[in-house]
Amino acid sequence: MARKKTKTKTKATKQPVKFSFKLSKQQKIVLGSFLFLLGLALLFSFISYFFSWQADQSTLSELSDRSVESQNWLNKFGAALGDVFIYQGFGLAAFTLAILVTLSGFYYFFDKPRKKLQGFWFWGIIVMLWFATFLGFFAETNPLLGGMVGFELNDFLQDFIGLIGTILVLAFVAIVYFAIRLKLTPEHIGQFFAK
Repeated sequence: MARKKTKTKTKATKQPVKFSFKLSKQQKIVLGSFLFLLGLALLFSFISYFFSWQADQSTLSELSDRSVESQNWLNKFGAALGDVFIYQGFGLAAFTLAILVTLSGFYYFFDKPRKKLQGFWFWGIIVMLWFATFLGFFAETNPLLGGMVGFELNDFLQDFIGLIGTILVLAFVAIVYFAIRLKLTPEHIGQFFAK
């Protein structure tokens, strides 16, 4: 006698949803335009903050009160951004952040290779910290130049290695930047002055 074949049902397995960090062209355009415009907003609020920071100090605690107006070009939002990034942050060096965000938006919007962008961010953050620390020397006379971060970094370095040590560390970081990033050597400088 022949055996009957039994049919086995195979269950359809649900394929897991794959999540990808790769952005579509439309997402790159949206992200790029957002970052570009955010960078411009940071730039305008930082510039305006240098002219109106004293007048806008009283409006910082009144963010929810619609009747209070700020003199910053981006009103209370711009005054708050300026206070966070310039006064409590990196001072004049905060403009580096605004430029980096704007540049990132440009790279995403036009779908440029982002390998170069990583280099801009790496060296940009080093330059921002260097300038904030350097301008921290002038915190007594003008606190906006180095901001709170610049003052604290400068003060921290001077506590441990003194004034001369801080100047030497800043000089070394500047030499590293010129030699590696800008590829300046003593020969290049000598040729420049020889011309």
